[in-house]
Amino acid sequence: MKKIMMLVAVCFLCVIQSVEAHTVTENNMYEDVAPTAENAQKILLLNSLGLLGYNGQDMKLGQDENLSRMEFAAWLAGFFHLEGDNFEQQANASLQEEYVSSLQGDLTYGELNAALFHKKLKLDKPEATLTKAQYIDFIVEHLNEDMGGHTLVQMGGFMEGPTGVIDDVKTADGAVTLTIDGKDYLLSGHPRISAQTDNAEEWAGKRVELSYFTTSNSSHGHHHAEQQSNDEAALQYVQLEQTVAEDNTKSKWLMPAIIIAVLAILALLFLKRK
Repeated sequence: MKKIMMLVAVCFLCVIQSVEAHTVTENNMYEDVAPTAENAQKILLLNSLGLLGYNGQDMKLGQDENLSRMEFAAWLAGFFHLEGDNFEQQANASLQEEYVSSLQGDLTYGELNAALFHKKLKLDKPEATLTKAQYIDFIVEHLNEDMGGHTLVQMGGFMEGPTGVIDDVKTADGAVTLTIDGKDYLLSGHPRISAQTDNAEEWAGKRVELSYFTTSNSSHGHHHAEQQSNDEAALQYVQLEQTVAEDNTKSKWLMPAIIIAVLAILALLFLKRK
């Protein structure tokens, strides 16, 4: 009986470990965003750069809803690395830094322009509010806008990373290193990978079409990241070239399903012995 119970415990741990991962892909970033959604990759990119977060309540985005000043302020706190232990504290931190003038009501294009683009963008309707989906499209469109020698990406402490074929994927002590065109690049602790799977071993042979390093030189002011060497930065976002869509759902849950089946069989054997 003890042996059976130990085996059950081990199998249970395997189930937990098999479904948990530090890597975020289109498959596991928001509960209400399907990986096949037209803007799923844009959402993953902005989430990676800290320009899109969570609402402080659950893992949902609600992109058809208007973007509130409160939610935007909390996201800004993450982007500019302001201090705050929870959603409300983060929003208030942005308010204190005057990135927003209020936490009440919905955000306007004009306020977005002031907070992130130094009022450099020419807007047709600055007083108009916007949905989160519209915010996503707007930010992606102006992500690399030159604002006097720096871009929004650089303001957040990021810089463009390598492109090319992933020759090898190495895992050691919980860290993952990608060898891209013969050169090694370390992944950050919680990377965003635009891919069909979060299984790093399956990325080998795929082509990286866009990537961003995260650096340590960002601050809550409007300062851009300095160009650090690759040895001092880690890859935060990696976008793999999309090929024919693979049905990853079955492979993702195959091992947990097998383990659960084993648990069920062991339970039946135990009950029969009793």
